[in-house]
Amino acid sequence: MNELASEQFQLIVETVAPGHRLLTATPAAAAYTNSVHVLRCASPSGSEMRLAVKRMTDDPDPERATADFHGLRIARKHGIPAPEPLYLDRTGDLLGIPGIVTGFIEGEQVSHPEDVRSWSGDIAQMLLRIHDARLSAEDRSQIYDGRWMGLYFLRDSWPETMAGHPLTDPIFEAVQELRAGLRRVRPVFLHMDYWPGNILWRRGRISGLVDWDAASYGDPALDVAYFRMNMYLRGIKEAADIFLDYYESESGPVENLGFWELACAARPLPAPARWLLEFYETRDITAIVNRAETDFHEFVESSMQRAHAGR
Repeated sequence: MNELASEQFQLIVETVAPGHRLLTATPAAAAYTNSVHVLRCASPSGSEMRLAVKRMTDDPDPERATADFHGLRIARKHGIPAPEPLYLDRTGDLLGIPGIVTGFIEGEQVSHPEDVRSWSGDIAQMLLRIHDARLSAEDRSQIYDGRWMGLYFLRDSWPETMAGHPLTDPIFEAVQELRAGLRRVRPVFLHMDYWPGNILWRRGRISGLVDWDAASYGDPALDVAYFRMNMYLRGIKEAADIFLDYYESESGPVENLGFWELACAARPLPAPARWLLEFYETRDITAIVNRAETDFHEFVESSMQRAHAGR
């Protein structure tokens, strides 16, 4: 399911960019879950262009491909830097499984910034732009309900895959207890996977936001909470407060933040450190696990206090 032949890549080019021919097909750097390839193509006149082919190998759900495609469309409509959505394949007829084809954006990830304050402020400012987008009824029909996505782990029963961590039950119990008391807020456009791995930088500025396959509408705290949790897990927890201070200075207090922080903390269970690339790339696993566990516990404790205080 993860492999495509060169003939299939050429067919993709012919379908999306008629008259162009495939030059190279290269796996994208730092594509962590779904299969992503960058296609370098040439027009009849010899000019080159690049396409990005994303196939939902992690979860071959046509709804995720649809949300990705329309999330990109909505983002670009509101001036948010994102790849141009060119082709939606809900059925997998062209790509083998559901996926999308987009334009290509230059940029690189910055996960360990030299200037944490400036970096965090720029990321908060970009999130404010996302949340400022005004969605039509049609827009909302083509992306997910954020509350449904954010509380996915409450459907059916507590998944066995998340059991076994000492914080699993406390998080689950707190979310169950507090969900009925959530404050009503104006629903906004949500990325729902807003972390440094999906933010591209070029020449010191954000050049693009990628991976919109969970694009949703709902409580802005969902995006804020998820970014903050990732900062703790990745060992730059000071960025979490800088980011929040900047966001709230422009938007006002973020309602329901503690609750959604707890809900987000369920996502990396039962082994938070396994979310980190360093876990797989270094031999010093013990140090990474210990640091990540310590910071994760601190994040959950502060989120618990915030949630029970109604903040």
